[in-house]
Amino acid sequence: MPLRAVVLDIEGTTSSTGFVHDTLYPYSRERFRDWIAAHATQPEVQVQLAAVRDLAREPDASLDRVVWWLEHWLDGDQKITPLKAFQGWIWAEGFAAGDLVSHFFDDAIPAIRGWHDAGLMLSIFSSGSVSAQHAWFGNTPEGDLLPLFTHHFDTENVGPKREMASYRTITDRLGVAAADTVFFSDLVAELDAARLSGWHTVG
Repeated sequence: MPLRAVVLDIEGTTSSTGFVHDTLYPYSRERFRDWIAAHATQPEVQVQLAAVRDLAREPDASLDRVVWWLEHWLDGDQKITPLKAFQGWIWAEGFAAGDLVSHFFDDAIPAIRGWHDAGLMLSIFSSGSVSAQHAWFGNTPEGDLLPLFTHHFDTENVGPKREMASYRTITDRLGVAAADTVFFSDLVAELDAARLSGWHTVG
């Protein structure tokens, strides 16, 4: 493959799905209510609260109902943008406090470093929010890996991971031809969308 850019999924690709489900999900669930109550006046938080109420079709939903919906979506492992936003903010505080350290498969970080050293452009495309990605790659067992990456994409800034349009948007933002880009993911539907957009793919 004549590659110039590598785009990586996180959960199940560079890192264990089990760690996300068994460690990160419970960590956010335990903190939804108190975190939202403490940050509810922040404009970016208000945007996501409005998104929860809109998706739930409950414009007057109380904090209890907002938390109920977040937990409902979490139980279903749904890739809902406001859920991922709240998780990202909560996890970022957990990483900053030293409560959390991200998980990587043994071959992932050496591969990432090798690709970077070879001059390839590295980016992330994850259903996890950009803030969660920053926290994840900034707090690894081998320190801060953020300088190795040029772009962070999520479902809010480019669109759903199973739609071709999202990959075309990323191609435009990378400034690298689709034929020179490879995407790593553990989900066939995502790989199919990327391939139909002209990317190389690795499952």
